[in-house]
Amino acid sequence: MTATVGAESSRTTTVEAVVGKAALFGVAGWAGENLLYGSRYSPVFQGHKVPFLPVYAAGGLAVIAAAPHLAKQNVVFRGLAYAAMGTAIEYAGCQLDRRVFDGRSWDYGKIDGLAEKTDGCISWRHSALWGFLGLVAGKFA
Repeated sequence: MTATVGAESSRTTTVEAVVGKAALFGVAGWAGENLLYGSRYSPVFQGHKVPFLPVYAAGGLAVIAAAPHLAKQNVVFRGLAYAAMGTAIEYAGCQLDRRVFDGRSWDYGKIDGLAEKTDGCISWRHSALWGFLGLVAGKFA
């Protein structure tokens, strides 16, 4: 099965390719989190220890979907766009985590003003990290 990527684009992608990329980003995010912070699992899987974090899968797919549209922009603009996208996805994921799954998979506490205002869901330093990761992931688009 194929689907067109972008209305003005002649590129097509398979559902399998999208699922594969989502899996890659989700597993890579899980591996990075476990390497840096210790054991992390998503409450989405209801206690099962699945090596996959959905927030990274969603963030990665958003980046590769936006990358062709941002390709002609300068690197600072692209980084800021990726930071905004990743941070928005992280905030939405945090709200789902807390309200739907009654979890608290991450909490940035009070490391900066943004974290304080968002109950620890997002922070400026993690927004910058999303921007950097977006620039890296954009190379896969």
